[in-house]
Amino acid sequence: MAQIERLCANPVPMNSAEQIQNIIMFLQRSSDLSKHVDSLMQILSLLQSKDHTQFVLNPVLPDELHDATSLRDLDLFHECRDDDFDDILAEMEKEMSMGDVMNELGYGCSADASQCKEILSLFTPLTEITLSRILGAIARTHAGLEDNQNTFSTFTLALGCSTMSDLPPLSSWNVDVLVKAIKQLAPNTNWIRVVENLDYEGFYIPTEEAFSFFMSVYKYACQEPFPLHAVCGSVWKNTEGQLSFLRYAVASPPEVFTFAHSARQLPYVDAVPGLKLQSGQANHAWLCLDLLDVLCQLSEMGHASFARSMLEYPLKQCPEMLLLGMAHINTAYNLIQYEVSFAVFPMIIKSTMSNGMILHIWHVNPNIVLRGFVDAQNMEPDCTIRILEICQELKILSSVLEMIPSPFAIRLAVIASQKELVDLEKWLSINLSTYKDVFFEECLKFVKEVQFGRSQDFSAQPFHHSGALLNLYMEKIPVILKLLKAHIGLITSTKLSEEIEKFQAVVLDSTPRLQNGEAADSSTSEGYADDIEAEANSYFHQMFSGQLTIEAMVQMLARFKESSVKREHSIFECMIGNLFEEYRFFPKYPERQLRIAAVLF
Repeated sequence: MAQIERLCANPVPMNSAEQIQNIIMFLQRSSDLSKHVDSLMQILSLLQSKDHTQFVLNPVLPDELHDATSLRDLDLFHECRDDDFDDILAEMEKEMSMGDVMNELGYGCSADASQCKEILSLFTPLTEITLSRILGAIARTHAGLEDNQNTFSTFTLALGCSTMSDLPPLSSWNVDVLVKAIKQLAPNTNWIRVVENLDYEGFYIPTEEAFSFFMSVYKYACQEPFPLHAVCGSVWKNTEGQLSFLRYAVASPPEVFTFAHSARQLPYVDAVPGLKLQSGQANHAWLCLDLLDVLCQLSEMGHASFARSMLEYPLKQCPEMLLLGMAHINTAYNLIQYEVSFAVFPMIIKSTMSNGMILHIWHVNPNIVLRGFVDAQNMEPDCTIRILEICQELKILSSVLEMIPSPFAIRLAVIASQKELVDLEKWLSINLSTYKDVFFEECLKFVKEVQFGRSQDFSAQPFHHSGALLNLYMEKIPVILKLLKAHIGLITSTKLSEEIEKFQAVVLDSTPRLQNGEAADSSTSEGYADDIEAEANSYFHQMFSGQLTIEAMVQMLARFKESSVKREHSIFECMIGNLFEEYRFFPKYPERQLRIAAVLF
């Protein structure tokens, strides 16, 4: 018994029928063990023989067991092959679709109720799988099918069906006749299961009219709401077929198709006060999170262009709603989510009315907000001040500074320190100690960008800030340089160490003052108000960083020189005085800045 149990638990191929015959004979010769013959036969039915010859067991069985036992064991043997038989049937079904047969016969097979029922009865039982093929086929060929009257007549005569030659030709499928015939032949059909089986090779909705026809058939056959989970609950194997369905579903009026009964809907009304359902969204498509989820997944499986084309409408008509929905979706790459954020977030940042929505998105998916801040800064660097206001009002500044990439965190921290919202020295010290070389390098890049603009040795794309923002940054450059110098022992890169030493030698020791936005140390500049000095130096900095052309600078100076406005004339005098005072520093200027100064002179 132990041997049989082990054999049953770990079936292995048998070498020959002779071994099995020997075992059976041994069992039968023992009065105590003969009762186990049936059990052994069941085990044998599960095993595969190395030689594919069927076991000839009858000769070794006694006469009294010949009929009863052997035939019963033969039944057991054939029962174990049911799965194989089902596989064969499945393969046959793939080759012969009832929907294809109907398309071949044409609209005529739905002209008469009794005849339609007679034809469909030839293919019973009408399973949900078969009906899904029929539903897909008649939707794809709802119009424009060529007249196959001869084929249809030949078919009905060959099968002995009654003919209705006097019926007028049809231009489409007769839904009433088809559905009634199906309900008579398969009264217990589960139409939800029919829709769940639409994911098959060949399903495709070619036009808006075909989609409307499909839905009319479903509504005629079933009173239940359309099972949304079947089309947007998961990604189909037939992704093209799924996209063809969703494409027309999202654009349909609510009387044709609606997403209003979706189990996963965007709770936008309660979460974001003031955001209302935009016109044209009566079918609630873009409130359905399952729809957004499956579109995001499909876009990462090679269908991004198709998904983008479907999102063009909500991006124009209800961008805030779309962004809120996308915040709830997480996929492997978040491709479409970030594209929507890139298009929408910089726009909503500008509106003070959007703070509530930004806070809601922050609680749902902070990465979308962080990505939005970065995109907004890249597109419009001066929006850093607005981002700071949002973070301060929503009380998320410390979290944002901790989570946002370093290049943007540094800018935000510098501006925040001006408003005494951040202790810049402490913040820099913590990050330099934590992230060492990486953060050190980002700080150095920021200082170079502010100091020299688009310099030859600065490879990163610089931000084009306004003069006011540059002045704010300039004020904190000495603080950053001091902290970099103090933490130079923490970094492991000798290249970075050398670079900061070289940079400080150029900037701090040589002090090309006009580039740094500093006033010249001379009697010429004495007596000018601080605001005059600051504005004069900001113009120089803009010119040296490439944000103000030399031609524009000369024209501005000429205008200020002849201006009747006292302030502008004072700025002109201050700038000319500073420019001549700067003469002694020219030998230490980098080549690019020296060329700019030469052209200006």
